Amino acid sequence: MAIAIIATGGLGRMSTAADDLLPSGDPGGEVQVSVDDDPGLGDPNAPLTMIEFSDYECPFCKSFFEETLPQIKSAYIDTGKLRFVYRDLPLPFHEPAASKEALAANCARDQGGDEKYFLYHDEIFARTASNAEGMKPADYASAATKIGLDASAFNSCLSTEKFKDEVATDLAAVEKLTQDYPAVFTQGIGTPTFFIGKTDPSGTFTGQVLSGAYPFDSFQQIIDQLLK
Repeated sequence: MAIAIIATGGLGRMSTAADDLLPSGDPGGEVQVSVDDDPGLGDPNAPLTMIEFSDYECPFCKSFFEETLPQIKSAYIDTGKLRFVYRDLPLPFHEPAASKEALAANCARDQGGDEKYFLYHDEIFARTASNAEGMKPADYASAATKIGLDASAFNSCLSTEKFKDEVATDLAAVEKLTQDYPAVFTQGIGTPTFFIGKTDPSGTFTGQVLSGAYPFDSFQQIIDQLLK
Protein backbone atom coordinates (compact mmCIF):
# COMPACT_ATOMS: atom_id res chain seq x y z
CA MET A 1 0.00 0.00 0.00
CA ALA A 2 1.49 3.31 -1.06
CA ILE A 3 0.53 6.17 1.20
CA ALA A 4 1.47 9.79 0.78
CA ILE A 5 2.55 10.88 4.24
CA ILE A 6 4.89 13.51 5.56
CA ALA A 7 6.17 14.66 8.93
CA THR A 8 4.03 17.73 9.28
CA GLY A 9 5.52 19.28 12.38
CA GLY A 10 3.99 22.70 12.42
CA LEU A 11 5.40 24.04 15.65
CA GLY A 12 6.97 26.92 13.78
CA ARG A 13 3.68 27.89 12.17
CA MET A 14 2.20 30.08 14.82
CA SER A 15 -0.13 32.21 12.68
CA THR A 16 -3.52 32.87 14.22
CA ALA A 17 -5.22 33.95 10.99
CA ALA A 18 -7.79 31.28 10.10
CA ASP A 19 -6.99 31.47 6.38
CA ASP A 20 -3.36 30.62 7.12
CA LEU A 21 -4.23 27.37 8.87
CA LEU A 22 -5.04 25.42 5.71
CA PRO A 23 -2.61 23.22 3.77
CA SER A 24 -0.91 24.50 0.65
CA GLY A 25 -3.05 24.26 -2.48
CA ASP A 26 -6.26 23.88 -0.50
CA PRO A 27 -9.30 25.58 -2.09
CA GLY A 28 -11.47 25.43 1.01
CA GLY A 29 -10.00 23.10 3.56
CA GLU A 30 -13.10 20.95 3.98
CA VAL A 31 -13.22 17.21 3.42
CA GLN A 32 -15.53 14.33 4.21
CA VAL A 33 -13.93 12.27 6.97
CA SER A 34 -15.09 9.36 9.11
CA VAL A 35 -14.57 8.60 12.78
CA ASP A 36 -14.77 4.92 11.80
CA ASP A 37 -14.96 2.86 15.00
CA ASP A 38 -12.02 4.57 16.62
CA PRO A 39 -11.74 5.66 20.27
CA GLY A 40 -13.39 8.87 21.34
CA LEU A 41 -13.01 11.19 24.28
CA GLY A 42 -16.00 13.23 25.39
CA ASP A 43 -19.73 13.23 24.71
CA PRO A 44 -20.63 11.32 21.51
CA ASN A 45 -23.50 13.79 21.10
CA ALA A 46 -21.30 16.87 21.36
CA PRO A 47 -22.09 19.41 18.61
CA LEU A 48 -18.56 19.18 17.17
CA THR A 49 -16.16 16.36 16.45
CA MET A 50 -12.39 16.59 16.06
CA ILE A 51 -10.33 13.73 14.62
CA GLU A 52 -6.59 13.57 15.09
CA PHE A 53 -4.54 11.34 12.82
CA SER A 54 -1.45 10.79 14.90
CA ASP A 55 1.74 8.82 15.41
CA TYR A 56 2.81 7.98 18.95
CA GLU A 57 6.46 8.48 17.94
CA CYS A 58 5.90 11.87 16.30
CA PRO A 59 7.53 14.58 18.46
CA PHE A 60 5.00 17.15 17.23
CA CYS A 61 2.15 14.86 18.28
CA LYS A 62 3.77 14.59 21.70
CA SER A 63 3.97 18.39 21.88
CA PHE A 64 0.28 18.64 21.00
CA PHE A 65 -0.51 16.10 23.71
CA GLU A 66 1.52 17.95 26.33
CA GLU A 67 0.76 21.57 25.49
CA THR A 68 -2.51 21.88 23.56
CA LEU A 69 -4.75 18.90 24.17
CA PRO A 70 -5.15 19.68 27.92
CA GLN A 71 -6.47 23.13 27.01
CA ILE A 72 -8.83 21.74 24.39
CA LYS A 73 -10.01 19.12 26.86
CA SER A 74 -10.72 21.69 29.57
CA ALA A 75 -12.43 24.23 27.31
CA TYR A 76 -14.36 22.00 24.94
CA ILE A 77 -14.25 18.25 25.62
CA ASP A 78 -15.06 18.36 29.34
CA THR A 79 -17.79 20.93 28.71
CA GLY A 80 -19.61 18.74 26.20
CA LYS A 81 -18.89 20.92 23.17
CA LEU A 82 -16.41 18.67 21.37
CA ARG A 83 -15.83 14.97 20.81
CA PHE A 84 -12.18 14.05 20.26
CA VAL A 85 -11.40 10.95 18.17
CA TYR A 86 -7.93 9.44 17.79
CA ARG A 87 -6.92 7.60 14.61
CA ASP A 88 -3.58 5.97 13.93
CA LEU A 89 -1.04 7.11 11.36
CA PRO A 90 2.26 5.41 12.24
CA LEU A 91 4.94 6.82 9.92
CA PRO A 92 7.37 4.40 8.24
CA PHE A 93 10.44 6.11 9.66
CA HIS A 94 9.07 5.69 13.20
CA GLU A 95 8.70 1.94 12.93
CA PRO A 96 8.50 -0.51 14.56
CA ALA A 97 7.78 1.50 17.71
CA ALA A 98 4.92 3.57 16.26
CA SER A 99 2.83 0.58 15.19
CA LYS A 100 3.60 -1.39 18.33
CA GLU A 101 2.38 1.48 20.48
CA ALA A 102 -0.75 1.83 18.34
CA LEU A 103 -1.43 -1.88 18.79
CA ALA A 104 -0.83 -1.61 22.54
CA ALA A 105 -3.33 1.24 22.93
CA ASN A 106 -5.93 -0.80 21.05
CA CYS A 107 -5.24 -3.73 23.34
CA ALA A 108 -5.97 -1.46 26.28
CA ARG A 109 -9.24 -0.48 24.64
CA ASP A 110 -10.08 -4.14 24.12
CA GLN A 111 -10.13 -4.62 27.89
CA GLY A 112 -11.54 -1.34 29.11
CA GLY A 113 -13.13 0.56 26.25
CA ASP A 114 -12.33 4.14 25.31
CA GLU A 115 -11.57 5.18 28.88
CA LYS A 116 -8.68 2.71 29.16
CA TYR A 117 -7.59 3.52 25.62
CA PHE A 118 -6.98 7.15 26.47
CA LEU A 119 -5.34 6.30 29.77
CA TYR A 120 -2.90 4.12 27.85
CA HIS A 121 -2.58 6.80 25.15
CA ASP A 122 -1.47 9.19 27.90
CA GLU A 123 1.02 6.67 29.25
CA ILE A 124 2.61 6.19 25.83
CA PHE A 125 3.17 9.88 25.24
CA ALA A 126 4.46 10.32 28.79
CA ARG A 127 6.95 7.47 28.47
CA THR A 128 8.27 7.62 24.91
CA ALA A 129 11.14 9.85 23.88
CA SER A 130 9.67 10.01 20.34
CA ASN A 131 11.45 9.84 16.98
CA ALA A 132 11.25 6.02 16.84
CA GLU A 133 12.97 5.51 20.18
CA GLY A 134 9.76 4.09 21.59
CA MET A 135 8.89 2.97 25.05
CA LYS A 136 11.21 0.61 26.88
CA PRO A 137 10.15 -3.05 26.51
CA ALA A 138 9.07 -3.25 30.14
CA ASP A 139 6.93 -0.13 29.78
CA TYR A 140 4.22 -1.85 27.76
CA ALA A 141 3.18 -4.20 30.55
CA SER A 142 3.89 -1.74 33.36
CA ALA A 143 1.68 0.89 31.73
CA ALA A 144 -1.08 -1.69 31.37
CA THR A 145 -0.80 -2.65 35.04
CA LYS A 146 -0.71 0.99 36.11
CA ILE A 147 -4.09 1.72 34.51
CA GLY A 148 -5.69 -1.42 35.92
CA LEU A 149 -5.55 -3.86 33.00
CA ASP A 150 -5.00 -7.60 33.20
CA ALA A 151 -1.33 -7.81 32.23
CA SER A 152 -1.51 -11.39 30.96
CA ALA A 153 -4.42 -10.69 28.64
CA PHE A 154 -2.78 -7.46 27.51
CA ASN A 155 0.51 -9.19 26.69
CA SER A 156 -1.30 -11.88 24.73
CA CYS A 157 -3.19 -9.26 22.73
CA LEU A 158 -0.02 -7.35 21.95
CA SER A 159 2.13 -10.36 21.07
CA THR A 160 -0.46 -11.68 18.60
CA GLU A 161 -0.92 -8.23 17.01
CA LYS A 162 -4.66 -8.64 17.47
CA PHE A 163 -5.44 -5.14 16.19
CA LYS A 164 -3.10 -5.08 13.21
CA ASP A 165 -6.08 -4.82 10.85
CA GLU A 166 -7.51 -1.92 12.86
CA VAL A 167 -4.33 0.11 12.37
CA ALA A 168 -4.26 -0.87 8.69
CA THR A 169 -7.81 0.47 8.32
CA ASP A 170 -6.69 3.89 9.51
CA LEU A 171 -3.77 3.86 7.08
CA ALA A 172 -6.16 2.96 4.27
CA ALA A 173 -8.38 5.88 5.27
CA VAL A 174 -5.40 8.23 4.95
CA GLU A 175 -4.60 6.90 1.50
CA LYS A 176 -8.21 7.41 0.41
CA LEU A 177 -8.22 11.00 1.67
CA THR A 178 -5.10 11.81 -0.33
CA GLN A 179 -6.70 10.28 -3.42
CA ASP A 180 -10.08 11.95 -2.96
CA TYR A 181 -8.70 15.41 -2.10
CA PRO A 182 -5.41 15.88 -3.98
CA ALA A 183 -5.86 19.67 -4.02
CA VAL A 184 -6.15 19.72 -0.23
CA PHE A 185 -3.33 17.32 0.54
CA THR A 186 -0.82 18.50 -2.02
CA GLN A 187 2.09 17.17 0.06
CA GLY A 188 0.32 14.16 1.52
CA ILE A 189 -0.97 13.81 5.07
CA GLY A 190 1.46 14.13 7.95
CA THR A 191 1.20 13.98 11.71
CA PRO A 192 -0.57 15.41 13.45
CA THR A 193 -3.45 16.23 11.11
CA PHE A 194 -6.81 17.33 12.49
CA PHE A 195 -10.32 17.44 11.07
CA ILE A 196 -12.89 19.59 12.90
CA GLY A 197 -16.57 19.76 11.98
CA LYS A 198 -20.20 19.42 12.98
CA THR A 199 -21.00 16.05 14.50
CA ASP A 200 -23.02 13.77 12.23
CA PRO A 201 -24.80 10.71 13.66
CA SER A 202 -23.60 8.69 10.66
CA GLY A 203 -20.03 9.11 11.87
CA THR A 204 -18.95 10.86 8.67
CA PHE A 205 -18.76 14.64 8.73
CA THR A 206 -17.41 17.58 6.77
CA GLY A 207 -14.26 18.66 8.57
CA GLN A 208 -11.95 21.63 8.30
CA VAL A 209 -8.33 20.54 7.98
CA LEU A 210 -5.60 21.71 10.32
CA SER A 211 -2.19 20.16 9.67
CA GLY A 212 0.46 20.57 12.34
CA ALA A 213 0.95 21.06 16.06
CA TYR A 214 -0.62 24.49 16.27
CA PRO A 215 -1.12 26.34 19.57
CA PHE A 216 -4.44 26.33 21.35
CA ASP A 217 -5.65 29.66 19.98
CA SER A 218 -5.56 28.31 16.42
CA PHE A 219 -7.91 25.48 17.39
CA GLN A 220 -9.98 27.90 19.44
CA GLN A 221 -10.67 30.10 16.42
CA ILE A 222 -11.98 27.22 14.34
CA ILE A 223 -13.97 25.59 17.14
CA ASP A 224 -15.60 28.83 18.32
CA GLN A 225 -16.57 29.72 14.75
CA LEU A 226 -18.18 26.31 14.22
CA LEU A 227 -20.05 26.56 17.52
CA LYS A 228 -21.82 29.76 16.47
